[in-house]
Amino acid sequence: MSRKCSGGVRLTKYECGLTGEGVSLYEMLKLIELSKDAGDYRKLRMKVFAENYLGKNSDSRIDNILRAFKKRFLNDADKGLPPVKVLSLAIDSDLPEESKRQILFPYYLFSDDLLRTTYDELVIKSMEKGERLTINNADVVDFLKELGKGHKNIAAWSENSKKKWATRFLTFLRTFGMLEKYPANKLKKMYVLPETFAFFALWLADNGLPFQRIMTYILWRFYLMSVEEVLERTYYGNKKDWWYFEEAGGIITFQPRYNLGGWLEHGLE
Repeated sequence: MSRKCSGGVRLTKYECGLTGEGVSLYEMLKLIELSKDAGDYRKLRMKVFAENYLGKNSDSRIDNILRAFKKRFLNDADKGLPPVKVLSLAIDSDLPEESKRQILFPYYLFSDDLLRTTYDELVIKSMEKGERLTINNADVVDFLKELGKGHKNIAAWSENSKKKWATRFLTFLRTFGMLEKYPANKLKKMYVLPETFAFFALWLADNGLPFQRIMTYILWRFYLMSVEEVLERTYYGNKKDWWYFEEAGGIITFQPRYNLGGWLEHGLE
């Protein structure tokens, strides 16, 4: 569904939703946890307002957060990511707290075309080429202006709208540990915990992907993980007995000891 930015500009693909929705990581975690018992979205929304579950004083702010939650975690059919039911099990498990945050990272990117495109161009490609070690608000605004040359909706945003969206983008990076704390502006690689890797690797294995495809899955690119880093975490999981992994003579054997649900319940002990 399209929404409006300042000036009444109606957007379709590249939307300004991040400006109003915010990153709201703490709230996303709370809503995922609530979804386990609340059932469908309508019941969850009613419960949030009836109990002021998010502790906010503004109904419009709550609406923005709920809209973000629905977009990021309830429209999973086209993302190829574990559904919110599985996420709720993960949030309620013995996963490290940092891993619980890290597994939400791709849901933001896969549900927001503008966020994903900006991240791809200004972070992934720049770091792959070693061209950019810092990023600030002006860099993001300049990118939006360049993108606007081919997208009239973005070109129509006011300067202030671009700056607000850019601020949210930098907050997104800082929230996931990919940008130093303000006022510093140096980009950093997220250290992807082995448990974060295992969560998605087991999900992919549950869905029938052979390890050769798991190893090169597009998800790891968004985490800025090299093939070597993927293998490093695979060997770690082997030592933890999460799976059996062997690579010999060009032949790879990968046999999970658990499905994802079983690993969340028993494999983290």
